[in-house]
Amino acid sequence: MNRYLKAIAFSLMGIIVVLLIAATICEKLINTEFAIKYFYTAPWTIALWMAAVVSGLAYLFTRKMYRQVITCLLHFSFVVILGGAMITHLFGKQENLHLRLNGEPQTVMQSDLNASLIDFHLDYYPGTQAPMDYVSEICLIDTKKNEADPNRTITGKVSMNNIFSYRHYRFYQSFYDSDAQGITLTVSYDPWGIGVTYLGYALLRFSMLAFFFQRRTHFRSLLRSPLLKTIIVALCLLPLKGYA
Repeated sequence: MNRYLKAIAFSLMGIIVVLLIAATICEKLINTEFAIKYFYTAPWTIALWMAAVVSGLAYLFTRKMYRQVITCLLHFSFVVILGGAMITHLFGKQENLHLRLNGEPQTVMQSDLNASLIDFHLDYYPGTQAPMDYVSEICLIDTKKNEADPNRTITGKVSMNNIFSYRHYRFYQSFYDSDAQGITLTVSYDPWGIGVTYLGYALLRFSMLAFFFQRRTHFRSLLRSPLLKTIIVALCLLPLKGYA
């Protein structure tokens, strides 16, 4: 049984790798929307991921890997990351938001949040007219009234390397108008999926660090190897020899 489960799990992962390679090629040759629709979020792609997760967990269970807590946590972190991606796919929202300088405020995702563009500028590479970065300063008007702070106004900056976040709304710079008087932002709303995904990455980092300190592992055996100790000492002495 273990042999068959292992073969199924690794075969599914191999298919997924080929699928992702094909998706990347299509994204370059056609467009991103095509790759997302027919590869990344296609029902058969989701089914492959779910089958790979189920078969992998079944294999780990039959091997009684749950007795090795750190190793089990390492594999479980990938399940949490995929779970976060699934939550984002099912419940997350995303739209493009076009704003113009001195233009009318636009509603964000039909919610109680309006956005307007109050400043925009381009940064060029020194001595050229090639854009290095473009920065948008936006104003958000939270029309959800409350007694403490009615019609709250918030300002924030969005650039190519900076995401502005407010109340689980995340604003990404997408592109700007040819006259540099307007921008298009990508707005996403994903209050749960991102948190679950970050939790998965935190578990992955912790389990990878803890894995090196587990007893009775090949890594710990390697650390006790006389050859490795000799190599480490030689590497430490090389700088000293260079300065002698």
